[in-house]
Amino acid sequence: MKWRWYWGIWALLGLYMATWDLALYPSAPALRMLVLNLLQNGTWAVLGLFLIWLAECRPIESFAWSQWRIWGLHLLASVVVAALGLFLAYLISLAVAAGWEKPMDPARLWMGLPRFYRTYFHMNLLFMWAVVAAFHGMRIYRKYKAREVQAAQLEARFAEAQNLALRMQLQPHFLFNTLNSISALVHSNPEGADDMISRLGDFLRMTLDASPDQMVPLRKELAFIRAYLAIEQVRFQSRLRVELDVPSGLQDYLRVPSFILQPLVENALKHGLADRTQGGTLRLRASRDSEYLTLEVQDDGEGYQPGPEGVGLGNVRARLGLIYKGNYQLDIMGIPGRGTLVVLRLPLDDIGGEGS
Repeated sequence: MKWRWYWGIWALLGLYMATWDLALYPSAPALRMLVLNLLQNGTWAVLGLFLIWLAECRPIESFAWSQWRIWGLHLLASVVVAALGLFLAYLISLAVAAGWEKPMDPARLWMGLPRFYRTYFHMNLLFMWAVVAAFHGMRIYRKYKAREVQAAQLEARFAEAQNLALRMQLQPHFLFNTLNSISALVHSNPEGADDMISRLGDFLRMTLDASPDQMVPLRKELAFIRAYLAIEQVRFQSRLRVELDVPSGLQDYLRVPSFILQPLVENALKHGLADRTQGGTLRLRASRDSEYLTLEVQDDGEGYQPGPEGVGLGNVRARLGLIYKGNYQLDIMGIPGRGTLVVLRLPLDDIGGEGS
């Protein structure tokens, strides 16, 4: 593709110079002027390839004094190529003027050459400098784009590593809380403790078999939540009522950050319902509009009290910040004695889905 541009620019330059000559010499044959200028510019284009080859072998890296030899080499090469190109252009002009069939007069050749050089050498030298400058410009641009891609890849890998570290931090946190619950049941409800250990084993098996991808289908994330709530149902018994309102269409087509809902559900149980003797209801809802997937975790417990965030909620915010670059919403609303509502809005363009 780049060579099409190279030859195309030289051809357009030849066409431009032909119109210039026709403006200066209106009586000159138009076809002859066009052929003359295309041949001359084609010759300069071929010689320019040598300058490109030299620039690839000995590229200019900076304006530092240590690069003076490279600068001098390119300057000398451009002068030589411009002089040679102009000499060949002069021969072409004489041949076209003579109609290709008459032998060239040596006296006429040397007589007009100095004037031809005085008239066109600086312009031709400028063309050669433009070739070298364009090559180095493209080279610098390619290096910049390569570094930009490399930086983006490094940033993505760093974000992925951070995300994985946050996930690994959540898992022992969840395990610690669950083991505390089992410990509380060991003496008061041994059968319940045994059932909780069995369900914890199932949940951990599901966690270990999970994909390492940071984004998973919503259906898979809900399976984690159901397994987690099965553990908590043992502890709460009949005091915990769970309502899930998630359309199956959303479960099949949308993806969410893995392990993102469990900390929110855990907070609702721990801070909203755990201390209430009558227990309460946990509701999990999902909906979507044209731009966002909305996930809601609601309880009718003690109500949210503003204060320092714990490990779970802090990790949720950190992971969402890494994945969505701030393009998300996490709102917590509560009324004392009437419960808490956590609303999570994730952009559809980043999580995938129909029409996204």
